[in-house]
Amino acid sequence: MTGKRNIIFVSLLFLAIAIIISSRILFAQQVPKAEKEIPIFPGAERDLKAESEMKEQNPNLSGVNKVYKTEASVEEVFAFYLKAIGGKEGESNEDPWGLQPGAVSKVWYELTFWKDQDFKDIVYDTSLSGQWMKLKQNLEKNRKPYKPGMWIRFAHFYWAKKESNIVVTAFRVGFEDTTFLWGIDESAPTDNRKTTTRIEIEAITEKSREAAEEEMREEREEEMDRAVEELAKSLKNNPPTEKDLGVPIYPGAKFDADSTAGMSAGNDYMMYVYLSDDPPSKVEAFYEQQLKIKPFSAGENHYMFPLKGKLPIPEEGLSVEPNTMFGGSAKTVIVIQKMVQKSD
Repeated sequence: MTGKRNIIFVSLLFLAIAIIISSRILFAQQVPKAEKEIPIFPGAERDLKAESEMKEQNPNLSGVNKVYKTEASVEEVFAFYLKAIGGKEGESNEDPWGLQPGAVSKVWYELTFWKDQDFKDIVYDTSLSGQWMKLKQNLEKNRKPYKPGMWIRFAHFYWAKKESNIVVTAFRVGFEDTTFLWGIDESAPTDNRKTTTRIEIEAITEKSREAAEEEMREEREEEMDRAVEELAKSLKNNPPTEKDLGVPIYPGAKFDADSTAGMSAGNDYMMYVYLSDDPPSKVEAFYEQQLKIKPFSAGENHYMFPLKGKLPIPEEGLSVEPNTMFGGSAKTVIVIQKMVQKSD
């Protein structure tokens, strides 16, 4: 019985140890859900100059873009982040838009290693032929390789969070070995160059195509509303004259600046709207006498006088029709179409 108890005790002990180890691993690898949660490599310093240069080179850069520098090797930096946030090597085929709102994707990472040709490319001065070997010896002398004979040149982790049904934030933590960034430097021997690493942290929030299109539509509508408001204000302060219109204004007709602006803003022509309490037949008779033009009848009490161009769609014209859209006591709507400028 005692032996059985000992077995149970040992089993429980191993289980407890396993739980503790697992919990530590889970605690160590917390996938950040926000840029502020991304850990900074111990001792790394913010490189504001590099950030400024990056923005100058990419003026349309969006989101959060921070740059840090450290004298630790890329291998050390990579190991720190692998332990901190985890990750799997390769390219993700996971669509972040397929995640549930609030969910975070898996973390993936990619590595690029130094090759002999890279050092030859750095030493582009033919008079320094052979110096590339000293650059490579720098790695062998000062750095522990990621794997035998393999030193990291570039690396980056990337993952995403679906903020909502229409918003996704993409994260990236990238590293670059900048030890040999400036090539041959007489003040720093090629075989004993100080190790330096550049760290970039990015968080870019994007909207779904549908949301972006809807936002663009709303922006266009807001711009149009502003344009209509400004045009209406201008027309109220300076209503058109008969000289502006090129035709006489029907006696007693009231100019509708708001409707004119709504029908004209953003177009290459103006649609001047007037309202009259007289019936369409009387208004039509007035313009037929004044313009000496026989109107085109587009239906009962609907008349079109072409002023410039040909029917059925003249460049400029005058229409008379019953008031079925603008409300009020007016019986007739008079619309005078005038070209402002032609489209290219």
